[in-house]
Amino acid sequence: MDFGKPPFFSEKINLPPMLLDRFIPPYPYGTLTDMLSYCGIKDGWILDPIGNQPTSIIELAQSGYQVFVACNNPILARILQVMCSGYNESQYKAAIADLGALRRGEERLESQIKALYNSPCPECSSIQTEVKFHWKKNQIIPYDREIECHNCGFSGVVKISDFDLETLKKIGNYNLHRNRAIQRVLPGNIEIPVAVKEVIDSYLPRSLAVISTLINKLDSMQTTADRKNIIEALLIHAFDTGNMQWGINTGRTRPRQITIPAEFYEFNLWNSLEEAVTKLRIVEKPIPITYFPQLPSEKGGICFYQGRINSIRNKNLLPFFEAIATVLPRPNQALWTYNAVWSGWLWGHQTAQKLKGALERRRYDWLWHTQAIRTVFDFASKLKIPFIATAPELTNSYILAYLSAASSSNFHLQNAAYHSELKTGQFYWFQNTSKPPSIPIINDSKNLSDFLTLKSEPANYQELLSIYLISKTIDESEIFKTNLTDNTLLMQTQKKFEKNLLNSDLFIQVDQDQLENADFWLTNPPNAYQPISDQIEGLFIRFIQKKTNFSGEEINYSINQNLPGVLPASPLFIQRLLNSYCQLVPNQLNYWMLSPQEYFSERKNDLQLMVKLIHKIGSKIGYQITGTNPIQWISNESRTNFQFFLTASSIISQFPFSPTKKNVDTVIIFPGSRAELISYKLKNDLVYSQHYGKFHFVKFRHLRTINDNPGLNYKTWVQILDSDPAVWHESNQPVLF
Repeated sequence: MDFGKPPFFSEKINLPPMLLDRFIPPYPYGTLTDMLSYCGIKDGWILDPIGNQPTSIIELAQSGYQVFVACNNPILARILQVMCSGYNESQYKAAIADLGALRRGEERLESQIKALYNSPCPECSSIQTEVKFHWKKNQIIPYDREIECHNCGFSGVVKISDFDLETLKKIGNYNLHRNRAIQRVLPGNIEIPVAVKEVIDSYLPRSLAVISTLINKLDSMQTTADRKNIIEALLIHAFDTGNMQWGINTGRTRPRQITIPAEFYEFNLWNSLEEAVTKLRIVEKPIPITYFPQLPSEKGGICFYQGRINSIRNKNLLPFFEAIATVLPRPNQALWTYNAVWSGWLWGHQTAQKLKGALERRRYDWLWHTQAIRTVFDFASKLKIPFIATAPELTNSYILAYLSAASSSNFHLQNAAYHSELKTGQFYWFQNTSKPPSIPIINDSKNLSDFLTLKSEPANYQELLSIYLISKTIDESEIFKTNLTDNTLLMQTQKKFEKNLLNSDLFIQVDQDQLENADFWLTNPPNAYQPISDQIEGLFIRFIQKKTNFSGEEINYSINQNLPGVLPASPLFIQRLLNSYCQLVPNQLNYWMLSPQEYFSERKNDLQLMVKLIHKIGSKIGYQITGTNPIQWISNESRTNFQFFLTASSIISQFPFSPTKKNVDTVIIFPGSRAELISYKLKNDLVYSQHYGKFHFVKFRHLRTINDNPGLNYKTWVQILDSDPAVWHESNQPVLF
């Protein structure tokens, strides 16, 4: 495998959160357009046969492609339709006003729902407050509330009041609301399916009462078609925020199954309706959208087919496609189960029945997923066009599922990029139109060795297995071709991989972890050594010296264009670099500029001053001074000699890690703002630490302090050299997890 091109295409802009973004696949905006452009496909019809990521579809349309989308999920379809319509804020407000003006008894619907969330301020007793209630699983009342008062400005977490407890009793007949919610999905059914019961039971009584009231009023509501569409999309957000899957301090932000956390939030659902507006207003200029078989006449339009791509009968009416471009999904039981029930709530049981498979299936295993994605590749194979896809949230089992499904449908993986930290792959499949020429079988270990040589850092088991799977497929296109009933492929492949990895003539384990969590390095590393972290820092420095200000996405994207596609920059490491070299531009969100002390002229002056101090201190304590970089302190006495390397960066691999002479200590002189970077590299890269961990790391400011010491001599020099440590040292704490 050629590990050079294509690069990994990261996001160009950071879009605001959209509806259901905790369920739908994460997508770096701009990726599919870049991937198509890399293949030379600049316009024409593009097919998305899965349609599970609205922003990727919108991006392609805005880039000038005509996009055909097949999607059998009516919830995602409504979200896409409303987003593409480009409604302005006043249209959303008018739709909400229409809904709020409906009467329930003598009261407006808006007033009645808001009253269910009234909560008095503990300071001034005003009910002009915003509140989130905190609940514990299986409890009948919340245990406290997060409140913000618009009257007196109080903000904080306080106990539940008697007023709150009385308000909870005003929801009406809970069993009536519950039965109504069930009957919208399964009218007349006595026995409730497990999946439907799970959904209903994931809502608190107050939330279910509000939702029941809203969907009941929706049926009789008289308004325009546009406003009805808007209200339905807003209600989807209320359905989502109304369930108990919003855990407090759980770290579980992307639920895949319906499980209730130990503690969770309860939100004001009328506020949720209003907050949903910003999550839908992604598009300013409307994007033309039609429904198959009608095709959009304008360049950049979207044609939508509500159903599975294989179910299209009049395939002769399809346009000629230049390529397939899609986001490959990871199975999400929670998303599809909720969407099936929500479809019934919005449009009745007949719509919910179209997703009955989501209510019946309780398990999505590797074999099921491979078979499901295989049907998409089988359809695509008849079109004989490139299949371009990004796949987020990957595990190695899902990587193999995609590779196997594509290979079994006569697709050859020609190129790929992979981000091990983000667990995201970018794949370029092309049709095998003829039998591939016979090529010598590449040694299984060679790609792993080449990858580690290129990275110049240890890699963990999971990352290396990903590289093994991808590179093996590129080199041998039919290697993972499998029968649809074969569920042993993953185990067999993993055994072959481990046999290669455990070859001690080639690879060594550099830590003490269990095999599947271990880090590995080359037994015989290359002479040229520059870890990928130092390569990235070099690219970062060149970028920031040329730009006045820039966004985090912009610099990340630029750096990745100059790196191999399987070794893109870590966003977390880019953030560390930004914190070290840059500062935020005032009044601009996520825009950065070079810190004043980091200008080239400033750092040049600093380095010149450090050279003078090294000469001055060395002479003062009796050393002979020679050289430039390194500056060497040489003594005829029986004491340690020193060599000094000066740098304005934390790229330590530019210096030799072994002194040319014995009894010589190496000292790195660097700006204090690089201390965290150096510490991070030494802590996270065991090979880096082995090479450079015994160096003395001295900050500019510490060298000045040493120079100002009135009693400085060789003994005090040795004592205080490391007294301002730049490198983070871990205390001897037990491993807890």
